[in-house]
Amino acid sequence: MSLSVLAISIIVIGLWLFNIRAILSIIPGATPMEYITALSFFLLSVGVLASQRKSTLFLIINRATITCVLILALVTIGEYLFGNNFGLNISFVNDTYALKFPGRMSLATAISFFLVGISTWGMDSKSEKIKRFTNFIYFAVILLNFVAIILYILNIPGNYTGFMIPIPIHTSFILFWFTGFLSYKNATEDFNTLLFGKYAGSKLIRTVVPYNFTAVIVMGLGFIYLINNHIIVFNSGFVVYTIIAVSVSVIHVFVIAIQLNNAEHERNMYEKAFHASTKEIEQYKVALDSSSLVDITDANGKIISVNDKFCEVSNYDRHELIGKTHKIINSDHHSKEFFADLWGQIKKGEIWAGGIKNRTKEGIFYWVHTAIIPFKNELGEIYQFLTIRQDITKHTTLAVQYENLKAKNKEIEQFTYIASHDLQEPLRTVRSMIDILQEQYSAELDDDARMSLNFMTEATDRMSSLIKGLLDYSRIGREKELITIDSNETIREITDDLTAIIKRKNTVITTDKLPILKAYGIEIRLLFQNLISNAIKFQKEGATPRIHISAKEDTNYFKFSVKDNGIGISEEDSRNVFAIFNQLNKRDAYEGTGIGLAHCEKIVHLHGGQIWVDSKENEGSTFYFTILRNFI
Repeated sequence: MSLSVLAISIIVIGLWLFNIRAILSIIPGATPMEYITALSFFLLSVGVLASQRKSTLFLIINRATITCVLILALVTIGEYLFGNNFGLNISFVNDTYALKFPGRMSLATAISFFLVGISTWGMDSKSEKIKRFTNFIYFAVILLNFVAIILYILNIPGNYTGFMIPIPIHTSFILFWFTGFLSYKNATEDFNTLLFGKYAGSKLIRTVVPYNFTAVIVMGLGFIYLINNHIIVFNSGFVVYTIIAVSVSVIHVFVIAIQLNNAEHERNMYEKAFHASTKEIEQYKVALDSSSLVDITDANGKIISVNDKFCEVSNYDRHELIGKTHKIINSDHHSKEFFADLWGQIKKGEIWAGGIKNRTKEGIFYWVHTAIIPFKNELGEIYQFLTIRQDITKHTTLAVQYENLKAKNKEIEQFTYIASHDLQEPLRTVRSMIDILQEQYSAELDDDARMSLNFMTEATDRMSSLIKGLLDYSRIGREKELITIDSNETIREITDDLTAIIKRKNTVITTDKLPILKAYGIEIRLLFQNLISNAIKFQKEGATPRIHISAKEDTNYFKFSVKDNGIGISEEDSRNVFAIFNQLNKRDAYEGTGIGLAHCEKIVHLHGGQIWVDSKENEGSTFYFTILRNFI
C-alpha cells in the first residue's frame, strides 16, 4: 500500500512540475490534488516504508520524513486559523486551478496528515496503551475522510459542509484506504478479531456496515436526484426518505434477528450434542481409569500425566513420575532391540500393542498388556503418546503355570505309555512260567501249591487287564483325526458290534434324532461304546436293560444324554465315578477294571466339553456330556 501511495504521489508531483493540466483535472468539477498534498503523501509513504527497517539510517529517514509531514500540516492549519498566507505552499509550483486558497491543501486534509503523522510515530511504541490510542486516531482520520467521500458522492454544496470542502475526492480515497491499512497493521489482535474473526459479532459487523453504507448512499443519491430535478420538494422528500430509511432498517433488523435465532438454535443443538459427548467421554475416562494404567508422554517419551491406577500399581507418587521417562519402571527384562522396534513403530504414527514386564518402586516385577497410541497435530506431526496398560501379572502367571502343567501332563502321559507298554513283557514272562508250572508239574504239586498257582494266574490276568487299560487310556488322543460324524450312524455301528450281548441280555436301545458332529471319530465311538456297555453290564438281576440316547442343541454346544434303568449309583459314589481304576462294585459281581468312565471323561475333555451323572441307587442313571458345536 505504501509503494502504491508513493507511486501516485510521484506521478502527481511530476504532473505539477510539468504543468500537465489535462491529467490534473481528470475528474470534471473536482479540485485536483494539490502539489503540497502530493508531497505530503510522498513523505508519509517514505516514512512508513522506512519504519519497516530497524537500522539507524532508516530510523533517521522515518523521523525526518514524518517531521516534514507534520510541519507542512501545521503550517497549513496555521494559515487557516490565522488567515495568513506564509507562501510556503505556492513556492513549489504555480497553482492556477484553485479558485480559493491557491496551492493550499484543505483544512481537513491538513488535519488528516497531522493526525496520521502523529499515529505513524506511535506505531513503533512498545506500550499497548499508546498503540491503542494511536488506533483511535487512525479511526478518526478514516471517519473524517469517509464523511468527505459521502459528501462528494451525495453532491452536498460547500455551504453545508464547513471545513470539509474543498478536499479532493482522490485525496480522501487515498487517505481513507492508506489509513485503513495502517490501522489494520497497528491494531491489536482483539480489534482485528472483532472485524475479521469468525464469531457472530464479527460476521454481524461485516454484514450490517456494508449494507448500511450502501443503503445510505443509494437513498441519499435518490433523494438529491429527486430534489434537483424538482420532482419533490425538500420537506416532503425528507419525510419520504425518513419513512423508507426506517422501514428498510427495521426489515434489515428482522432479517438479522432471524439469522441470529437460527444460528442460536443451531448452536444450542451443537451445545447439547457437545455436552452429551463430554458426559460420555467422562464415563469412558472413569471406566478406563478404574481398570487401566494410563499415562501421557510428550514426543520424546517424558511423562506428562499419569492416573491413580498407574501410581497404585507402580507404587510411585505422581510427582516422582512426572518429567521422567518409562526407564523408571524398566525391568531390564526386554532387550534394546525390543524397545528399538517399539519406538520405530510408534514414531511412524502406528499403534503398538504387546506385553511388557515392568518393575515397581520396591523392585517387584509385574506384567502389563500395553497399547501405545501416537497423537498427531494439524500438520501430521506426533506431539504426544497415550499409553494404556492392563495389569496381566496373574494371567501371565497362570499362563506359565498352564504351560508347565501341559508339559508335565505330556511327560506323565509319555511315562504312562512307556511304563504300561514295557510292563507287558515281564508280565507275559511271569504268566508263561506259571503256565509251564501248571502243565508240567501239576501232578507233583499238592492242593495248596495248585491253589497258589491259580491265584497267581488270576492276579497276572488282572494286572495285564489293568496295564492294558492304562495303555489304552494313555493312547486316547495321541493319533486323533478330526472328521464329520453322524451320531446316528455311530450308534448303529456300535449296536451291530454288541449284537451278541444285546441279544443275550434282551437289551432295548432307543434314540432320538442325533446331530452331526465335527469331532475325533475313534474317540467319539469309544465314548458311546463305553457308556452303552456299562448300561448293559450294570443291570439288576432278571431285569431287561433299557437304554435311551438323546441330544439337545445349544448356541455353543451339543448336550447328549445316555439313560438306563440299571442298578444306579449312590450319591456318595457318584462323586468319584470318573476316577481311573475306580470300581464301585465287587469284582466277582461285575467284570472290568474301572477305567471305562475315566476314558469317557478324557474323551469329553478332549472335545472341550464336560461330563457328569444324575443317578439314584436301584433306579438307574443318566450320563450327560457336552461337545462344542464349533470344535476345531
